[in-house]
Amino acid sequence: MSDNKMGKYFKYAVGEIILVVIGILIALQINNWNQSKRDKKFETTMLKEIKGSLESDQFTIKILRRFIQRKQISIQELLEMTGSNKVYQDTVLLELYNSMNIPLTFNYNKGGYEAIKSVGINRITNDSLRNMLILTYEALLPRAERIIAIRSEELANNDYKLSLHNALWKRIRIKMPDNTYKLVSQPLDRANFLNQTEFLDRIKIEQDIVNMYNFWLGNVERDVQKCLEVVSKELDYD
Repeated sequence: MSDNKMGKYFKYAVGEIILVVIGILIALQINNWNQSKRDKKFETTMLKEIKGSLESDQFTIKILRRFIQRKQISIQELLEMTGSNKVYQDTVLLELYNSMNIPLTFNYNKGGYEAIKSVGINRITNDSLRNMLILTYEALLPRAERIIAIRSEELANNDYKLSLHNALWKRIRIKMPDNTYKLVSQPLDRANFLNQTEFLDRIKIEQDIVNMYNFWLGNVERDVQKCLEVVSKELDYD
């Protein structure tokens, strides 16, 4: 005390404490920065997954559009035939009939969203983007998928379609050049095939299915495109 050493020791101790505190704060800051960097990298990876899912949905819609177009072309050709006096070959009728009857199903890709949902949707830091993803994947896409499935089942009653088909076609067995056998369909009533009520009913069913798909796919297409634009913008910003 007499040599004033206590004051020096005190100042030294305080300096040491301050240095330790500064070191701890720097370490915490570095750790937080590293954690934020890891979180952002994870978020970016998940958003890329979601972007891939949305692009997959766009491809699915594109393929469905092609099948719908084939159905529409076949329907139009068959309707034109019903107003014609021409006689058409069985193979032509059957080919258009089968093309009109192409089955359609719609399922969206939820893989990317389910992955990030499993670890917490709050990992998406952008509030607007997070809300957009929740709306798209929890409401819009599931609703469209559900309604399309229900309406398809209602319009394309399999038992009714089968009864109409059986009223139009007979199945005969033919022998192939390699001595194997094959079942093929031929019209039961060639002369009146195009004007039979059962045939027109089959066209009407497929026409209604096409109209329903075009309407709901238009909604899905807009929802997917809007969500994809928001996700892409976020990724570009990063």
